Amino acid sequence: MAEVEAAQLKEEGNRHFQSQDYKAATKSYSQALKLTKDKSLLATLYRNRAACGLKMESYVQAASDASRGESPYP
Repeated sequence: MAEVEAAQLKEEGNRHFQSQDYKAATKSYSQALKLTKDKSLLATLYRNRAACGLKMESYVQAASDASRGESPYP
């Protein structure tokens, strides 16, 4: 159930990002990160949150998230 909610929060974050509400998108992605253990979804969420950080000029946070969002596959 948590994985489904995490996926829904990711989609919510994507909608916020598309409407340029980066703060709300960051919040949605952050909530989803707390709910999932899926490595692929975690990587996507960190990359998406990094993109929000770039848009908001929060470069340290963006860099941190980007490094955590590296591909989970070898």
